[in-house]
Amino acid sequence: MRQIEAADPATRTIVKDELAKLTAPKPRIAGMPDGWYVIRVELLRGRDLEFRAPPGRDLLVSPQHTFRQLAEAINAAFARWDLGHLYAFTLEDGTRIGIPQLDDDDLDERDAARTKIARRTEDEVFTYEFDFGDGWMHRCTVLEAGVQPEDVYGVRPKGPVPVWGWGDIPDQYGRTTPDGGDDDEEEED
Repeated sequence: MRQIEAADPATRTIVKDELAKLTAPKPRIAGMPDGWYVIRVELLRGRDLEFRAPPGRDLLVSPQHTFRQLAEAINAAFARWDLGHLYAFTLEDGTRIGIPQLDDDDLDERDAARTKIARRTEDEVFTYEFDFGDGWMHRCTVLEAGVQPEDVYGVRPKGPVPVWGWGDIPDQYGRTTPDGGDDDEEEED
């Protein structure tokens, strides 16, 4: 602080303005709720696996985040590393939100990169499917609405973040060794 006080008046003004920008409350977007959500994401099935006790992660999500940001957070939380696959969310009313395809006739699918999480209600359930070929299906449930991120996570994160988790996460392609094999396979002589 002494260095700022010792600086010339123009520098002090610039530093104070920058500090004010960093600490100013974020402007509200009309129609957006104030609080954040805790969304429980449970992995139900994928490839040839079905989970009776599904592994899961609870994510802290802002209404201003997009579904693309939520998809990226889910993929990171479930240890996905090959992200070159399509995905889609399906809301309770049947609305699909995903990656728009130029050759797709389904004009009702919304672009995940442009669609905000916006208003969600507690106990609302929707699905997230990653990699349509392997069909990694997740159930997403809004556990809490109106939470303050600082109370749950300690700070206000820039994107959705995991705040709780449980269960074993399977490898995206079933690999168990660095060379892509399976630990249980017998070695040949």
